[in-house]
Amino acid sequence: MSETRTAEARFLKLEEKVAYQEKTIAELNDVVVELHRRVDELQARLDVTERTLRSEYGARDMPNEPPPHY
Repeated sequence: MSETRTAEARFLKLEEKVAYQEKTIAELNDVVVELHRRVDELQARLDVTERTLRSEYGARDMPNEPPPHY
């Protein structure tokens, strides 16, 4: 009889761990989704900035060399 209780207690402990892990995974997924949204937003802003700079400096070549203080 005690073997059954021990097995049942172990099974309940495993169920608790799985439930906790599922909750943690869901929370981490929410974080990943939010970060992905933020990266997309920042990428869009960078694209706009890049287009603006290219249109401002379009007539001039933008040098691809380090500034003089390097």
